[in-house]
Amino acid sequence: MKLFDEKFRSSLYETIGKLESESQIEAVVIIKNKSGDYSPWAFVVAAAVAFLLFTFYMFAPIDFNPYFMFVSSIVVFALVLFLLKKSDALLSKFVPSRIKEKNVEIYARAIFQKGHIYNTGEHTGVLFYCSVFERQTVVIPDWGITLSVPEQEMQAIVGRFSKVFKSDNPADDILQALAFVSPIFAESIPHRDDDINEIPDDLDVDL
Repeated sequence: MKLFDEKFRSSLYETIGKLESESQIEAVVIIKNKSGDYSPWAFVVAAAVAFLLFTFYMFAPIDFNPYFMFVSSIVVFALVLFLLKKSDALLSKFVPSRIKEKNVEIYARAIFQKGHIYNTGEHTGVLFYCSVFERQTVVIPDWGITLSVPEQEMQAIVGRFSKVFKSDNPADDILQALAFVSPIFAESIPHRDDDINEIPDDLDVDL
């Protein structure tokens, strides 16, 4: 995740700080490389390619040496598996969208619970979860936010974050998306002088 370097993290915490200084929101942004183990898909794809190659050998109008058929099928399987293991971008193309969406949703909700983002005094915690492999985002607000922010505005927030990985520079777009949501939260849940920072901005959760 070279895009999300220390310079980005510094800008991210600054942007979160600005958002929280203008509203009662406790914002957490977590970026993960992937939200599931997709190794089985690499094996399935590699096996399928090797099987198709062997099928070609069996039915092609050419007599292939049996040892060549056997060895080349194994070599192709190993090569495809190696390429898929090394390239997340390539492997991602073979994983069904519904599987990726399900994994991202499960991972995000697990982080929301385990990170105690729901456990703020006014229930104004919100998780912005970004998963690179799946190129997807999930926004999970606590009930204090859903009661205060109009549904149309929340849909706009979710919609804005859903575009993050469609950008040429997701890191910059995450910052821009946070800047977009800041005035929305500031209007619906304005900052109070007695508001305290209940969740660390650099929160990270291992599952």
